Amino acid sequence: MIDLEDSRETQQQLYKFRYLKEQRDMFQEQIEIINASRANIVNTKTTLENIKSGVKENDEILFPIGGIVNIKASIKEPEKVLLTVNQDVVIEKNIDSAVEFLEKIIEQHNKQIEFLNNQLQNLNLSLSEISKALQRDIIKK
Repeated sequence: MIDLEDSRETQQQLYKFRYLKEQRDMFQEQIEIINASRANIVNTKTTLENIKSGVKENDEILFPIGGIVNIKASIKEPEKVLLTVNQDVVIEKNIDSAVEFLEKIIEQHNKQIEFLNNQLQNLNLSLSEISKALQRDIIKK
């Protein structure tokens, strides 16, 4: 009877371990996605700052149109940018306002990453504890 109870407890620990491992993997994937988004936004912010400091009206630039393809384009209003805030809304802002907006998004991403990293630490601690308990159960048998 005791063996049956121990077996159920071990089985529950294994299910819990698998569940927590799946959660950990999901959080790691979310961190990767947010890091990629943050890197893109940081790159955009840097580009805006470079435009502000060195691009004048009618300067020619390379404009990416997808993949590895660029076209030459002339800048008409280098002090203004169009900022997509959602699928249906694009607003015009000056470069300083756009940079400020991007900084807020970067900060949000940093907070999300910090939260997810804390969750990962907690999950890793739980996984470690369960792993040790399972090892003790195996040694007992």
